[in-house]
Amino acid sequence: MTTSVPGARPPLLPEGDAAGERPPDPTPALLLRTFVGVALSGVGGGLPAHTRRAVTARGWLSDEDFAETFTLAQLTPGPNAVNLAAMIGARLAGGAGALAAVCGVLLPGLAAMLAVTLVTLSLPGGLPRWLQSALHGAACAALAVMLTAAWPVVRVGARVRGGPALTALTFAALGVLRLDLLPVLVVLVGAGLVLNRPRPPSQSRPEGGA
Repeated sequence: MTTSVPGARPPLLPEGDAAGERPPDPTPALLLRTFVGVALSGVGGGLPAHTRRAVTARGWLSDEDFAETFTLAQLTPGPNAVNLAAMIGARLAGGAGALAAVCGVLLPGLAAMLAVTLVTLSLPGGLPRWLQSALHGAACAALAVMLTAAWPVVRVGARVRGGPALTALTFAALGVLRLDLLPVLVVLVGAGLVLNRPRPPSQSRPEGGA
């Protein structure tokens, strides 16, 4: 007889897997191929959104796990997409997985940028006007793609203690008052840690108590 733990999440399965088959293990080679696909599909930005879709579809991470990793990648110095790839790779397959994920997410963009640079250097006056207009239009689509990556973080933040208030204060401090990023993060991240610190078992009310 099996017992269920209250609040525990069920095992993750890949999307569309009705038979309940176990998803493939995230080996370094598979992570390399996955993140190469993520990088190739991330035209116009939105790599975190494509990363989320790739890892949740394979059953490697839940939305909650992705939100935690994405938040940590945002708070770590360096490019967010690279930080996210390294953290997911390390979480799934250790150091080799982190290296494979970072190589996968960087190599396609590096090759494309080298090719574009060689082409644009040979054009007098830079990119043609029609291509510049197309890139401006693609920026709107890129914004929508990036918002899909932020959505799981918003859902998780709305459920934690003080999440909506801390989100509003962060937006007001950075977006409205234009305060420096580092002091705002130190104060509000510290407040979030204090509000959501682990509670001693003695403070939890016994089940069925008055």
